[in-house]
Amino acid sequence: MIDSRTFSEPVVCEDSWLNFKKQYPIMVEDKKNIDMDIADTIIERPHGFKVNQCQFYLYPVTLGKTFLISRLVKCLDINSDIIKANPYMEALRLCQEKKEVVCRILSYHTINKKGKLFDCDFVQKRCDFFFRELDDESMAQLFVMVFPEGDISTYTKHLGIDKEKEWQAKAMRAKKDNNSFTFGGKSIYGTLIDTACERYGWTFEYVVWGISYANLQLLLADSVTSIYLSDEERKRVNIPKDRSVINADDPANMARIKAMKWD
Repeated sequence: MIDSRTFSEPVVCEDSWLNFKKQYPIMVEDKKNIDMDIADTIIERPHGFKVNQCQFYLYPVTLGKTFLISRLVKCLDINSDIIKANPYMEALRLCQEKKEVVCRILSYHTINKKGKLFDCDFVQKRCDFFFRELDDESMAQLFVMVFPEGDISTYTKHLGIDKEKEWQAKAMRAKKDNNSFTFGGKSIYGTLIDTACERYGWTFEYVVWGISYANLQLLLADSVTSIYLSDEERKRVNIPKDRSVINADDPANMARIKAMKWD
């Protein structure tokens, strides 16, 4: 049995918002769920479940644990098309055909200490317990929960970070300074670990095994960066000072679009 979330429903009194929720319930729920997921990511909230009255938690993965688990994921031969279309169906197939590997992946997800992760006897005992006590359906449900761990693409799109990165890349290309050279950054050592250590003063150990991988990526992806452009450089790449973009596909923005002056 997997614990359900206990976040309370916010009280909103505006009639327009209530009408919008009635007209577009799926869109509202999707946005609310993403916001809740982001909140869970920030506080690094584990998800609890019980197996035969034994309590376990699925902890957010760290960078180190991501590398550890990725080796096992490669052994699963996951069908990428099916996992996108029907995650549970593919997870159920994997639990039936490669149950031992899935059990080991789940075991790693339920361990939050580096020492325990490298304790072969401890990991094997937990793996054996899951193999023995979890049925395929329950195991598949858990696997669906942990499979996208560390993937922040949904968050960056929802928060507009991906669009901001596109503007930043344009600004960098507009700079006329041809005398600057950048070296390094050829691996995760330079692009992620060294950057986090230098920016926040963290130790190598904390970056790899302390903070969650999702939080680490989001912190660096949304870090504030200033790039000075002359008026000529800015016009050349057509970067507006106001980069706020209204999503015309979102019915919630209809009133803002109608209020615009198109003359």
